[in-house]
Amino acid sequence: MVYTSSKKLRHGSISVLLTVSVVAIAILCNAICTALAMRYGWFINMNPTPLYDVTDDCFEFLDTYVMPEVDGDDKLELIFCAEEDEVLSSDTQAFVHNTAKELQAAYSQKIKISYLNVWENPRQARAYGVTSGNDVVVKYKDSHKVCSLQDFFQFSVTDSSTPVAYNGEKRLAVAMKAVVSPDAPVCYFTLNHGEVFPDYSLLFAATDAGYMVNYLDALSFDIPENCDLLITYNPAQDFTVADDFSAYSEIEKLDAYMQKGGKYAVFVSADTFAAGGFKNLESYLATWGVTFDHEPGHEGTEECYAIRDLGHSLTTDGYTLVGKTPAAGTTGGTLMSDVKGTVRFSNATSISVAQGFERNAAGDYVNGDYTLTPLLTSHPGAEAWAGGRAVDRSADGYTLVTLSKRASDGSSLLAFTSTEFASEAAMQSSVYDNHTFFLTALSAMGKSDTPVKLGAQPFSDSTIRTLTTADATKLTLALTILPAAIVLMSGLIILVRRKFA
Repeated sequence: MVYTSSKKLRHGSISVLLTVSVVAIAILCNAICTALAMRYGWFINMNPTPLYDVTDDCFEFLDTYVMPEVDGDDKLELIFCAEEDEVLSSDTQAFVHNTAKELQAAYSQKIKISYLNVWENPRQARAYGVTSGNDVVVKYKDSHKVCSLQDFFQFSVTDSSTPVAYNGEKRLAVAMKAVVSPDAPVCYFTLNHGEVFPDYSLLFAATDAGYMVNYLDALSFDIPENCDLLITYNPAQDFTVADDFSAYSEIEKLDAYMQKGGKYAVFVSADTFAAGGFKNLESYLATWGVTFDHEPGHEGTEECYAIRDLGHSLTTDGYTLVGKTPAAGTTGGTLMSDVKGTVRFSNATSISVAQGFERNAAGDYVNGDYTLTPLLTSHPGAEAWAGGRAVDRSADGYTLVTLSKRASDGSSLLAFTSTEFASEAAMQSSVYDNHTFFLTALSAMGKSDTPVKLGAQPFSDSTIRTLTTADATKLTLALTILPAAIVLMSGLIILVRRKFA
C-alpha cells in the first residue's frame, strides 16, 4: 500500500508541476507579446465600433484637389502630438491614427506620419500653436493647421462628450487642402446690421468648404477684392443707401461686388422682418427674383410668413419642417442630388418669385439675364401663418431656399429662409443633412472643390467605450490568472482524491 500511495503521489506531483509550468510559459509568452505589441504597434481594435476605412470619395477628393499640389521634395506631414504608444493606447486617437496610416499607405511618396512629445518639446509645440497632447498638426512646407481631437468627431447636441459619428477623413482632407493651398478663398460675414450668431456652426461649415473666415463692416469699408463669398446672417437692421441720412450706400457696394462675379448668401427667418422694414435689402434681392412673403399683422405691421406643416414636422407645433429637394429632372433636383438625408428648417419663412420671372421646363424661373432655381421647398399642404393666424396654404409647397445666377458676370445669390438651419442642432447632428446641403449649395454657386461627399460616418452605437491601460492590465491578469487558478485547484483535488482512494 505504501508503494501504491507513493506512486500516486509521484504522478500527482508531476501533473501539478506540468500544469504550473504550462501556466508559467503562458504568462511569459503573454509578457513577451505585450512588449512586442507596445514596441511595434501590434494592436487589434476591440471597440464595439470598428475603425472606419478611408472612402473612395475621400481618395477622389485628395487626388483632384490636394496631391497635385504636393511636390516630391516636401511631404505632407501628419504630426500626432504624443508618443506613438500613447496614441495607439487611446481608442479615440486610434480612429484618427488608422485613417492617417491608410492615407500614408496610399500616398507613401507624399504623406508621412510623425510624433511630437509636446511636454519634451514645448518650444516646437508653441510654434505650432498646439494646446493638447491630443492635437494633430497637418503641415506642408511653412504652412500648418492644428486639429483638436474633438474636430474628428461629431457630438450629441445635448451631450458634448458623447461622440455620435466619426468625421476623421473629412477633417484631415480639408486640413491638407488648406495647407497646400496658401491662397485659400476668403469668406466674409457682415456684422454691422445687428447680426448675432447663436454658435459657430455656420463659420465651421464655411471653413469645411475651404474658405478662410473673416468679418466685414460694409458701412465703413468697401468689400475687399479677395472676397470670394459674402454672407449676411439674420440681420436686425436694413442695409443703407445714399440719402439724406447716410452718405454711404451698402447696397451700391454690394451691387458693385456682384458685378465682378461675386457670391452672396443671405439667411433670414420668420422673425427677421417683424421688427421693422428692410426695403433696401428686399428691393435689391427682388432684382434677383427673391421676395420674402409678408402679411399685415396686428396694427398693420408687415410680418413674414411662418411656415407650418403638422404632417412633415419634427416637432409637435409643426414649425420645424422637413425640407423637400426638387424632383429629379429639374435643375434643382440635379444640383441637390448629393443631399440624401433629412434637411431641418425651423422657424422658416418663404420665398415667392418676383414679378417678371417666367418658369421654364427645367423648373427654373428666368428674367432676362437672371435665372432663379428653387433648391428646397416644404412639402405640399403646408400652411403660412402671420399675425397669429393662418393666412395661406400651398398645394405645391413653399420655397425655402433659392439660388439665383446672373449669366453676364457669373455672379450668384443664395437665399435661405431659416437662420436655425445653420444652428448647431441642425448642422452638427449626424441625424440631419443640413451641413451637406450647405456645401452642396456652395458647390452649385460654382465652388466645385467643396468636400460635399465627405460626410461623417455615424456609429452604430452612439458611444465610444474607452478601455484604459489600467483596465486592460486588470483584464489581462484576470484572463491569465483565473484559468491558471482553476487548473491548479483541479490538479490539487485530483491529487487529494488519488491519495485517499
